[in-house]
Amino acid sequence: MDANVLLQVILYTSLIILVVAGIVLIIKLSVAVNKVDRILDNVEHKANQLNSTFDIVDNVTSTINGISGKISGVITEGVNRFVEKKGKKKDE
Repeated sequence: MDANVLLQVILYTSLIILVVAGIVLIIKLSVAVNKVDRILDNVEHKANQLNSTFDIVDNVTSTINGISGKISGVITEGVNRFVEKKGKKKDE
């Protein structure tokens, strides 16, 4: 066998192995990408469910904040009136 033919056989064999390995890697990569896509869809679905929960919590927090602000305003106003009455009585 000629050295030229032997090198061609080795080269062609190596190329065939490289092409087969590339095809196998592409198939495995495709399967992995599909799994990641399903996981991301699942995470997106769960995040959308949590968004509605966070909206409810945000609305409740805003309502409680508004009510507590009104209550603290009424208490502050009552204390100020009480202090003003005490101050007027001392002046008399």
